[in-house]
Amino acid sequence: MDDYRSDPDRRPEVVDATVVVAGGRQAARGAWGLVLAVGIVAVVFGVLVLANLWASLHLVAVFAGLFLLFAGILQFFIGSGATTGRVVAGVVAVVAGVSLIAWPGASIKTVAVIVGLAFLISGVSLAVAVVTARGEGRGAVAALGAVLAVVGLVFIIWPGPTVTLLMSLVGLAAVVFGISAIIQALSLRRAVR
Repeated sequence: MDDYRSDPDRRPEVVDATVVVAGGRQAARGAWGLVLAVGIVAVVFGVLVLANLWASLHLVAVFAGLFLLFAGILQFFIGSGATTGRVVAGVVAVVAGVSLIAWPGASIKTVAVIVGLAFLISGVSLAVAVVTARGEGRGAVAALGAVLAVVGLVFIIWPGPTVTLLMSLVGLAAVVFGISAIIQALSLRRAVR
């Protein structure tokens, strides 16, 4: 505890109204870059999926798995701390992503249900975590959680869509997620400056 008092660079610091970084501004400088990189990867992934709608199910499964893996990892680094909702959303997305990458030859219905469950649980967890955090700008992130949950329900209720529809929904969700992460990263960067 005394280390925080004697070393100002290690002191927890409020960087923004919704972001507290336990390492001060130096740690926040590194965090915004990671969030930005994940956001860019998600947008590029979404665009690639949307541009390659006629790919095989194997490609859909691997792309969806990579997206869920990145989205799950990001849940551990964004926000004002490791809330239960974010941890649950992150773990579910990572497990679903690894499952899809490890078994890409699954049927279209299996892929749709795995992606749907991951989106539904992640979306609800994200929305609940943001609403209970009561920070500024929570409406946009809660709306993103709701959109992810609705997309998840579509996958679960209608698991037999064409590869084109599945890839379109995954690609659109990835682009929305990536844009949200980029906005959060730029917000964090402005707050650090």
